[in-house]
Amino acid sequence: MAVDRGRIYSKPHRLEQLGAFCHAARLGSFAQAAEHLALSQGAVALQVRELENELEARLFERSSRGVRLTAAGEAFHALASPLVEGAEGLLEAVAGEFEAAVMERVDIAASVAAAVVLPPYVKRFRDCYPGVRIRVRNRVLREGLKLLRAGEVEFVLGAREPLEGLSLEYREMLSYDIVLITARDHPLAGRATVTREEAAQWPAIVPPAGSYSRQSDETAAREFGVDAKAVVEVGDWGVIKRYVERGIGVCVVPSLCIHPTDQLSVIPLKKRFKPRSFGVYARRGKALSTSARRLFELLVPGYAQSGGGGTR
Repeated sequence: MAVDRGRIYSKPHRLEQLGAFCHAARLGSFAQAAEHLALSQGAVALQVRELENELEARLFERSSRGVRLTAAGEAFHALASPLVEGAEGLLEAVAGEFEAAVMERVDIAASVAAAVVLPPYVKRFRDCYPGVRIRVRNRVLREGLKLLRAGEVEFVLGAREPLEGLSLEYREMLSYDIVLITARDHPLAGRATVTREEAAQWPAIVPPAGSYSRQSDETAAREFGVDAKAVVEVGDWGVIKRYVERGIGVCVVPSLCIHPTDQLSVIPLKKRFKPRSFGVYARRGKALSTSARRLFELLVPGYAQSGGGGTR
């Protein structure tokens, strides 16, 4: 490929030209390259044509089925592709570093229950503080508390459990009950309560062993006997509810995972289980960042007035 070097000169959109060429070569189509780059097909074809004119070489064989590299195109692609990939990777890395530099972040950990409890609070927080990013690490409670003690997260959301030592404190957000859910046409549906023996007669849906959902209230499900006749192990609470709605089985779940749109019959088990508490764990005497404190005060109104919520 003999090239008149006098014809090669710097252009402000050289990277765009090379990107159009490399993506067209990778995808075998100007149209697909245009879609990937959010350009028109004509713009991609023009950028490739300009390269061909400068190099005085045909880079693609064009047909109704797409485009295919010529021998000259393959040689040029071998040189241009690492440059384009490196430039695009650099821009992504720089963008990520820039975002991290200008956007404050709140790191928290949360049990599976937070998938139901947390979103409305996050929406309110984001409406007020759109420049703050929230990173939620999904962990069972004991793992979340390890992260908290290590200073890797600012606070943890989860069900109340006895705390060891005085390094952590717990603030309640809400209380919830353990309930039995069935399909609306199930023989147990509509009951004010059921016994353990009655529930244990029916097939059950349970989360997979070791999952966050299973560990969250595994003791209650096992105590009430529904695990004994498990016929399906599947997903999280959202997926489990869909199986129960179809009448495949029953399940013992925390009431906080029930949504008004669920097509379920919810049977209280208050005679068997006392109300449980869901809330926020924080390090005692450790000041929160300003953004973390603001989120904490949305979750637990009055937290700052009660003596918590110092900032750093």
